[in-house]
Amino acid sequence: MTVVINNASGTLVQALKAMVKLDGASLSLDDYGYYSKKTVKSILKADKEIERKRKKGTLKLYNTVDDMFGDL
Repeated sequence: MTVVINNASGTLVQALKAMVKLDGASLSLDDYGYYSKKTVKSILKADKEIERKRKKGTLKLYNTVDDMFGDL
């Protein structure tokens, strides 16, 4: 059986874990919300690349969208 609970509080998660333990069932938590693990992995990879460029000083920033489209 699959149960989806959106925006569960920490208290609810602890209660669910305790109930699952009593029944001998298993519980897996998905913290990614609506995004697949592949999408989250891609976003995190892009974030690391942006941070790497920012630290090196090679990240190009734009004041307006028009400036950005001008470079494309």
